[in-house]
Amino acid sequence: MGLTDGLPISGGGGSANFVAEGYVNPRGSEVTVAARSQVTADYFKAIGIPLIHGRYFNESDDTNSQLVVIVNREFAEDYWPRQNPIGKRIRLGRRGKATPWLTVVGEVADAKLYSPDTDAVEQFYQPVAQLEKDRGPMASPGTVHGFYNYIVMRSALPPEQMENLLRAIVRSMDGQLPLTQVETMQQVVGESEAPSRFNTIILSSFAFAAVLLAAIGIYSITSFSVASRVQEMAIRMALGSRRSGIVRLVLASGLKLAAVGCILGLAGAAAASKLLRSFLFEVSPFDPLVMALTAIAVLGLAVAASTLPALRAASIDPVQALRGE
Repeated sequence: MGLTDGLPISGGGGSANFVAEGYVNPRGSEVTVAARSQVTADYFKAIGIPLIHGRYFNESDDTNSQLVVIVNREFAEDYWPRQNPIGKRIRLGRRGKATPWLTVVGEVADAKLYSPDTDAVEQFYQPVAQLEKDRGPMASPGTVHGFYNYIVMRSALPPEQMENLLRAIVRSMDGQLPLTQVETMQQVVGESEAPSRFNTIILSSFAFAAVLLAAIGIYSITSFSVASRVQEMAIRMALGSRRSGIVRLVLASGLKLAAVGCILGLAGAAAASKLLRSFLFEVSPFDPLVMALTAIAVLGLAVAASTLPALRAASIDPVQALRGE
């Protein structure tokens, strides 16, 4: 079980200015900012963030020991590229501030702070026990507070049993301490993805409607074409054309319409690539496999929509058709 001031996906614990030892900003700015989280020793194991180099925090990281910090991979690659970050130092605040140096004792994997489809950002973690000492002369009575925090637990028990157990533990510590928003991480991720899920449902509904209209359109145009070419079909059959040839003729007409639609659709997808990219997660809007499968699906739809008019055209009685004319 661990404690933190901000969960992944929900935005983390905030951000802070800092100075990285040996780093010179190529843009000339003296201000560097990264996401900051305040955690207890067992937080990383509880949340499941793997260790890459060094060590996690432990109970000995308190006000009487060396000031330490843990950075994520993105932070290490940006400020000490192609170097082992263990032993490097940072300090809070801007250049010129007399804050103490914090030594990097661990590098952990990136954790998405805002949503699964956003890029990882630079992030560092501080042990809660050292927060006031980390800020040195910048510390104030409000540096360490208990306004809110997140308790992170990992267990094989069902979430319902864990919630009851957690509430009992909190009540035993302080009966007046409120415990709210008890959720699994799956629920936290699901809530963060709600807007994207809603957009996906809306787009899927429009896509289904477009497919339905396309099928109806191909069927209607093909049926109209067959009805206006009854005499032609009758003459073809009277001159020896097989009924299978009539079916192929009608299906070819429907496929031509679908081919034109595929070309226009691919062109439209290319024109709207920037908009489409914002709705996709780790998927390219120009994925060749997706484009090929989409084209095949449209052509298959055209064949299905043209089958009934084609069979109707092949069932024409040439004698009756020509006599009617």
